[in-house]
Amino acid sequence: MNRKPVAAGYFYPADKKELNEYLDSVVNYIPTVKPKCIIVPHAGYVYSGYIAAKVYSIIEQYDIYVILGPNHTGLGGYVSVFDGIYETPLGKVEPCESIINEITRNPVAKKDYLAHLKEHSIEVQLPFIQFTNQSSFCIVPIIVGTFDLDYLNNLGNALAKALDDKNALIIVSSDFNHYEDQDTTLHKDNLAIEKILSLNPEEFIGTINKNDISMCGANIAYVALIASLKLGAKKAKLIEHKTSFDVNGAREQTVGYASIIIQ
Repeated sequence: MNRKPVAAGYFYPADKKELNEYLDSVVNYIPTVKPKCIIVPHAGYVYSGYIAAKVYSIIEQYDIYVILGPNHTGLGGYVSVFDGIYETPLGKVEPCESIINEITRNPVAKKDYLAHLKEHSIEVQLPFIQFTNQSSFCIVPIIVGTFDLDYLNNLGNALAKALDDKNALIIVSSDFNHYEDQDTTLHKDNLAIEKILSLNPEEFIGTINKNDISMCGANIAYVALIASLKLGAKKAKLIEHKTSFDVNGAREQTVGYASIIIQ
């Protein structure tokens, strides 16, 4: 089954030439690090593409990309893994069938197309991967629509087990705080970022809940922290942090964007 682009022409250019030109303008590909995980935004490229590009510009190439996205649509199950082909204007992206089969043997994860049908958070990451990795690779696209910690811990442990000794990267596709004024968004973002950088998943999710931080991918960041620690992560680094105010100058309704590497 092929999943056709739904965000092309809205979140990023639908024309292949225009998309390549955009990526060429924001990606300066000099790979210097090989993290276990990255956290990157998924807003329209005009708002956050350059922030994501700062991470994609410095990471080495991988055989396997596990892309975790939050569920914005409410469709599908709690943990939905798509085992078909994702398409973008730059071409088709194959699924990592063996990894997908291993992960979906865990009862919390199900093969599901519905959650991916209209969800943009995974799709917008693919052109960056396609642009910076011209060799053969595959993806494990997972949409997570639950904040149940039992599910999230199970998924984190399943990912770590499936990816052990693999040339794999976990991608967390998430924006940070949503639709509050600039000062509030910066404050709340910094609280969340601090806990991510400390590599403490329990304190991170506790901070999200205590401070009512509307980070859409807090659940998948928690999953990725669990998996990254199991895979031996020792440190994290903030690469860039901006808000929508930096693009449109509107202070009262801002969204936070950050790019982070976990090594």
